[in-house]
Formats: sequence, C-alpha cells, structure tokens
Amino acid sequence: MQEVRSDGGQRQYVVETALALLLMSLLIAASFRVLLPFVGILTYAVILSIATAGLFDRLVELLDGRRKLAAVIFGVVTAAITIVPLIYLCSSIASYLSVAEAWLREAGTRGIPNLPGWLTGLPLVGDDVAAFWQNLQRDGLVLLERYQPQLAAIGKWLLALGAGLLFAVLEIFAGVIVAAIFHASRDRVLGYITAILEHIVGPSGREDLAAAGKAIQGVAIGVVGTAVLEGVLAWVGFAVAGVPGAVALAAATFFLAVIQIGPLLVWVPVAIWLGAEGQTGWAIFMVVWGIVALMGTDTFVKPMLIARSGELPMLVLFIGVIGGLAAWGFTGMFIGATTLAVLWTVLQLWLGAKGKRSAPAA
Repeated sequence: MQEVRSDGGQRQYVVETALALLLMSLLIAASFRVLLPFVGILTYAVILSIATAGLFDRLVELLDGRRKLAAVIFGVVTAAITIVPLIYLCSSIASYLSVAEAWLREAGTRGIPNLPGWLTGLPLVGDDVAAFWQNLQRDGLVLLERYQPQLAAIGKWLLALGAGLLFAVLEIFAGVIVAAIFHASRDRVLGYITAILEHIVGPSGREDLAAAGKAIQGVAIGVVGTAVLEGVLAWVGFAVAGVPGAVALAAATFFLAVIQIGPLLVWVPVAIWLGAEGQTGWAIFMVVWGIVALMGTDTFVKPMLIARSGELPMLVLFIGVIGGLAAWGFTGMFIGATTLAVLWTVLQLWLGAKGKRSAPAA
C-alpha cells in the first residue's frame, strides 16, 4: 500500500512540475511577445549605457554624487549629439522629395530643366548621369514615360528610407532616455541582472555578465565609435577637397566601416576622380588623407579599441551587422553585431571554463 501511495505521489509531483513548467513557458513567451517591439530600444540603451559608463561616472563626481541630475544632463547632451544629425538627414530627404515633385510638375509643362552642377560633377557616375540627362532632354517626355516604373520605384525607395530613418530617430531617442534611466539606477539594475544570472548559471553568472559587458563595449566603442570617427574624417577630407556630395560619401564611409569593409572603396575612387579632373594637388591630398586618417583609423585605432574590450573576430561582427541589417533594417546593424558579440564572448568563456574542468590534474 505504501508503494502505491508513493507511486501516486510521484505521479502527482510529475504532473504538478509539468504544469508549472508549462505555465512558466507561457509566461515567458507572453513576456517575450510584449518586449519584442522594444528590442531595438533596449539594445540601444544597453550599448549606450555601457559605452558611456566611465564618462557618466566622471560627470557624477563633478556633480557631487547627484546621479539623477547627471542622468538628465546625460540624456539632453546625448540626444542632441545623436538625434540632431539624423533629423537633419530626414529633413534633407523630405526636401529632396518636394524638389523632385516640383521638378516633375515643371517638366510636364515647360520641358525638362538642366541638372544641378553638383550632381553632374559626382565622382565616377557624374558623366554617365549627364549623358543620360542629355538624352532625356533631347527625346523629351517620351523617355520619361518609358522610365516611369523606375522613377516610381526610386520614389518609393526614398519614402521607405525616410520612414526608416524617422523610425530610427524615434528608437534612438527612446534608447537615450532608457540609457539615462539605467545610469541613474545602475547598481539596482546590475543587482537584479546578476541575481538572475547566478540563479540560472550558478556562481559564474557575475563573470558572464562582465564578459558580456566587455563584448558590448567592444561593439560600441570599437565598431560604431570608429565608424562614426571615420565618417567625420571622411566628410572633413571631402569637404576640404571640394568633392561634390561630401555628406553622402561620408555616410557611405560610415556604412562600409560598420559592416567591416572599410573606407577604401570610397576615398580611392574619389582620389582617382580628382586626378582625372586635373586636380592633381587635391588628388594627392585625398590619397594622403585616406591612408593616414581613414585607413589609419580603420587599421590601427579600431583593433586597439576592440582588443581593450575583448577579442572579437571581424567575421563575427560582419555576420552580425549584415544579418541584423537583413532582419531589422538600419537599426538591426547594431542589434545583430551586439547579439553575436555577446554570444561569441560568453561561448568562449564557457568553453574555456569547461576545458579547465576537463583537464587532467598534474
């Protein structure tokens, strides 16, 4: 009889455990569904708060330990630095769309006007654009009607780009606010996260958290930070040399730096174009600027910053950026790179600890 009772009690325990696990799984799934729209915002906030932790601590010291006031100042300054350029870019796209609409109206009534000089003077593609435009002016609106699907596709792409950038601005702004909240209550947040990790993975939870923080810092400072620096330096060099479309070329430099290709594909064609235009002095300047400033930052500064925050293979960062870009668009570049960097670092730490445990005693 006692065995029957024990079997019945064991079955009841198994059933209760299974129900508890099922309810917990449903709760986790529901919570994940709720938090899914905020993944980008939380990722920005985590990257920003970890990358600026040292600067924020110095600001707190200057304010005699007033963390809330420091968080407010941090939020205002960071929002101004990160949001204003993106708002300017969105407004530029909107103004281009309005100019395009006005141009189409004028083309329908008075004929096709001439292109602006800066567009026909673009490196590499300027001559082809000018030749196409001359054919368009010569054949009139017949060619315009022929290319109407392509023009409509370009218009839709510009609208999607503007909408994506506007959404990115809102996400980054919300991420700045959340990062300021993280800074204001950092000890409490880290305490919660550490306690959860220690319950899940054991005493190594604190070490795993520190390793994940170093990986995020490597992405924030070593990848995004150097990409921003390369973009700014590229803009300075192109603007000084008088290259048309300096802002667009600088944005292309930033993008190529983020995806780990580097600025070589931008400044080399620009230098060749300057030489072909007879501007030998500016072509030499662009070569020197590209090798010293741009390639120097990409070759020496970025690896040093990444190495300070933990060794992250370039292939891992490249796959993270491209995969995140394909999955979530512009904001996914940072989400994908951060996710794979953290995963790689934690796996390396776990494999190292496992290797130490399995190594034979001397």
